[in-house]
Amino acid sequence: MQQQAESIRMEERFRAKDVPELTIVSDLDLTMVDHDDPSHQSLLNFNSLWAAEYSHNSTLVYSTGRSPQRYRELKRQVPLLTPAIVVLSVGTEIFYGKSLEPDLSWIKLLDEGWDRDIVLEEAKMFPQLRFQEDSEQRPHKVSFYLDKQDAARVQEELFSRLKQRGIDVKLIFSGGTAFDVLPKMGGKGEALAYLMRKMKKEGWLSKNVLVCGDSGNDTELFLVEGVKGVIVSNAQEELIQWYSSHNFVNNIYHASERCAGGIIQALEHYDFGPYNPPRKRIKEPELQSGRLLDIGSAKREVIEFNLFLEMWLCGHIPDSDQNYQRVVEVIDNGATMIYPWGRQSSLKESLDLVRQKHGLMSGKNFMTWIDNIEEKKLAEGVYLVTWESWEKFNGGEHKGYYATAILLSKEKTPNGVQWLRVHETSRNDE
Repeated sequence: MQQQAESIRMEERFRAKDVPELTIVSDLDLTMVDHDDPSHQSLLNFNSLWAAEYSHNSTLVYSTGRSPQRYRELKRQVPLLTPAIVVLSVGTEIFYGKSLEPDLSWIKLLDEGWDRDIVLEEAKMFPQLRFQEDSEQRPHKVSFYLDKQDAARVQEELFSRLKQRGIDVKLIFSGGTAFDVLPKMGGKGEALAYLMRKMKKEGWLSKNVLVCGDSGNDTELFLVEGVKGVIVSNAQEELIQWYSSHNFVNNIYHASERCAGGIIQALEHYDFGPYNPPRKRIKEPELQSGRLLDIGSAKREVIEFNLFLEMWLCGHIPDSDQNYQRVVEVIDNGATMIYPWGRQSSLKESLDLVRQKHGLMSGKNFMTWIDNIEEKKLAEGVYLVTWESWEKFNGGEHKGYYATAILLSKEKTPNGVQWLRVHETSRNDE
């Protein structure tokens, strides 16, 4: 009954879409997220590219060593999109959707042959092992700090002692200091293989799967059958050495860009689909030539329209009537705007006010991103788009709102549509 119920829930998650064209499975820290770049430019570029070009027919998965608590902390700190699936605690916890619904079948599999108490008992025999924070101790993961010079000997001896007590485990040392003890079936690779089997059985396995990583605990991802991989340019030495010692010419790409920039490079390398971020297309309009009205056109317009306004406010687009025509030309004469506080006005009048604020946010590390965007065709040439809009500046907290828009088809516009109505609603869950 449990497996049947989970199958129904997975079908409900994907039934509105065709079989996904692409699944991206990415580590977070220093793969998707560049902690050395406070502007998060490459992540924002990936966000807008994914939302505009892939979200309607592809699946985003995060696979990280972070616990649920630390994952939620990261979501509050950086502009992360909400994935369809998130694999946490080094492949020992799988959750679905915004509500983080746990995969109970995966928990049951990991329970087989696992005894956390015995692991703790044996680990105490090694003074070199220092417990990580309480938040990182999970039902199927026991985590320590371990000095690199002690790693090989401790791993060998601990594995042997646990084997003698009838416990089969997987030991993962990564980042030069992190040491995790998992059930034998645990790990990022096993979790991904499990998800792919599950999705294949139910008819939702993507045609292409791209895995992305930067450290030793990502090696398993690259070994899953049927995937392509990208190692970002800032990858740690342990992963580079592993890559160099194997022949992965055809299925692993070593990017020349850091973090999310490397993931975008991989989209081009493997010819998975569009790879020019909307920000670049706005600055180089010729990249938009030849487009046809298709599924996702209204979503693409929402992404590019909002990104243009951000770039205008930051002064990244020269102040001219010709440039501002990009947003004016896609507004219906009778278009209206309802603000979160309830005021309604002409959308063109609202844009006139923004027109006067060119460069207002310059130097304030202002960033915006759109999450959970969905498009629905209401009638021929009429589209409903819903999304969550977020903004942040000068390192402050995220602020956001829900938005709904009606767009109509119109020829000779950048995305083949024009705006008719926008309604923004305040968030009460921030």
